[in-house]
Amino acid sequence: MPYIGLSPNPNQNREVDDISSGFNGSTTNFSLQASGSTISPANASSIIVSLGGVIQNPGNDYTVAASTLTFTTAPASGLSFFGVIQA
Repeated sequence: MPYIGLSPNPNQNREVDDISSGFNGSTTNFSLQASGSTISPANASSIIVSLGGVIQNPGNDYTVAASTLTFTTAPASGLSFFGVIQA
C-alpha cells in the first residue's frame, strides 16, 4: 500500500546534543543544540526526550520555548539523556 501524504524524510531528524552533564537535581532549563548549533523545535511534541531510558511525555514532563527545554521536575545527577527532533 502506498504512503498517503508527504513522505517522511529520516535525514531531517536531528539528534540533540547530550545535556546530561548539567543534570544536578535542581536545574530545569537546558539549551538545545545539535552538532553544536542552537536548535529550536517547533513545539514540545516535535522532540522525543528520554531520561534514564524512559521516554518523557511532552507538555507534562517537559515544555519547549524556542531553544530552551524545560523539565517539570529537575533531572537527577547521573541520569542519561537522549533527544531527537523530528522533521
